[in-house]
Amino acid sequence: MTGDVSAKGTRVLRITLWVFWGLWAVACVVLAVGAVANHLASRTQNLPLVLSPGASAEITVYRFIDDRLRLRLRYPPNAADPALDPDVLMRVDTPNEHADFRAGVRSGPAGTDVVRRLETVETAVFTAAYFGYGRGDALPRGRSWLRVTVLEVEPALAGRPATIEVQPPLDLLKLTDLDYLWLWPFFFWKLAALLLLVPGIALVIFTIALRRQRPGTA
Repeated sequence: MTGDVSAKGTRVLRITLWVFWGLWAVACVVLAVGAVANHLASRTQNLPLVLSPGASAEITVYRFIDDRLRLRLRYPPNAADPALDPDVLMRVDTPNEHADFRAGVRSGPAGTDVVRRLETVETAVFTAAYFGYGRGDALPRGRSWLRVTVLEVEPALAGRPATIEVQPPLDLLKLTDLDYLWLWPFFFWKLAALLLLVPGIALVIFTIALRRQRPGTA
């Protein structure tokens, strides 16, 4: 009788242990998938481009949800640069967007790379600087492309190497699309991984102890 009770107790412990192992494995999978998705949604993509009329460059973009364009022009400073930012006009093409963009005023401290936000030539609403410019579905869901063509550039910048930065919809300090809110906690995936390590070690210890337990032990 005692042996039957012990066997049943051991069986219950084994089932409970494997249930916890399953939950722990699911948590690990969710953390891994969320961390990868967070990386894809928060990375800034760089598109090298020469500031010369007719110059064009294209990049592959991936979005989980239809997204706006958030573009910045970056180029190294030059001592001969005029006080006023030279005019730069570009055509931006995506599967859903065909619009002209103009480089805005520079931002950032002096001596560092010049960074200028690309703004649609049409008048933008007051929230455009935060939420982006152009159509809300300029970058469709899934894999798509973005092509930038230089239309006009003042002589002061002609021929200069530059980079077009494709800004992400998700950032640690700035969330521009609430549809990505569920991915924000995964910025702390390393901390979550450390927290998952504790129950993982405990499960290993209990599993080893259960396997060493002899059948019939009261």
